[in-house]
Amino acid sequence: MSEPSPPEAGRFATVDWSEFDAEQAAPTVPRWLPASAVALLAVFCYDYVADLPVLMTGLDWLLVLGLYMFGSIGLAALLGAPEQVAHYWGQYRTDPLAVACLAFLSAFVAVGLFGPFVVSEPEVRILYSAQPPVWGSIDTVFVPNCYGPVVDGRCHGSWRFPLGTTAIGGKDLLVLLVLGTRTSLSVALGAAALIVPAGVGVGVAAATIGGRVEAALMWLAESLQSMPAILIYLVLFYWMVEGRLRLLIGALGLVSWGGLARLVRDELRVRENEQYAQAARIGGVGDRRLLSRHLLPNLLPAVLSNVALQIPLFVLIEATVSFIQIPVMQGASTLGDPSNFSWGQQIYNSLFTVGLPTAWWLAGLPLLLLALTVFAFNVVGDAMVEALEPRGG
Repeated sequence: MSEPSPPEAGRFATVDWSEFDAEQAAPTVPRWLPASAVALLAVFCYDYVADLPVLMTGLDWLLVLGLYMFGSIGLAALLGAPEQVAHYWGQYRTDPLAVACLAFLSAFVAVGLFGPFVVSEPEVRILYSAQPPVWGSIDTVFVPNCYGPVVDGRCHGSWRFPLGTTAIGGKDLLVLLVLGTRTSLSVALGAAALIVPAGVGVGVAAATIGGRVEAALMWLAESLQSMPAILIYLVLFYWMVEGRLRLLIGALGLVSWGGLARLVRDELRVRENEQYAQAARIGGVGDRRLLSRHLLPNLLPAVLSNVALQIPLFVLIEATVSFIQIPVMQGASTLGDPSNFSWGQQIYNSLFTVGLPTAWWLAGLPLLLLALTVFAFNVVGDAMVEALEPRGG
């Protein structure tokens, strides 16, 4: 004769959800994340009031904010779900072009971050203007003095200026390209650091509150998205003497979060009706915990993909406004920020001095870097969509 079944037989086990989440490390906000955010805010406030030993401009703080945001997201993913990250990486690395572009962007970030600490501001060497790169040569009529050897009336390059010098001022082109990389990186990360909190915050508010609040927020997103960032920048351009690059980043961030907000709202609406969300509700998980521990972590791939596909446009816009020259009372000035070095400004200065094809490298090298950077961001963004959000064929 069989033993009687225990009273709990035939029933699902009772789960203490608060204990389960803690022990099983369900997706959640790591404890170190808010603490590090508070620490970063404290350092910023101290710098604003008393100044840090290292000079930090507003542009530097935007770059730091962007690095902190993406770095903390990556670190939280690695620590919280290493197996899932390994799975995504396995999907991503099946595309050799995407891996090569990711390596290029890693070098882009490294040069933009550490390059300005290695090189100094370019010196003016008028006597050595228009020096060719180490592999090239130029007619001696275009150079006041040749630093390298002169063969058959042509000045050949030297390792003193491996990429040559500008036609105006004789500034080292390698140094200018490194400093221009910092500017492009600052625009990319600075604008993204503004877009992600605004887009995610508005999208979550619209999905959770709904009603008139949702309608108002989506109307605001669509209204701002219909306004060109360049127009906002032009309206405020003549009122600002310093900090024009920060103004451009602010304009880009102001009008670019609407698409991300709609994406977050729509994804939340879909995911809150999926089986894992319904099971969590049945188990007693409240709406706030469901949002923070289950829904938002699963939105991370969509958010990263959306931002990665917007960054190339930001880099192009910064180079474009730096390329354009406008009349001012003192003559002509770049539409960009003259206090920052830019690839676009280098291209403009090169085209209207010695010109092409005599010294093609002066415009060709920054143009090549710009094209490769935009191409790499587009490829990586598309590959991230395929790896993080696969769609069945």
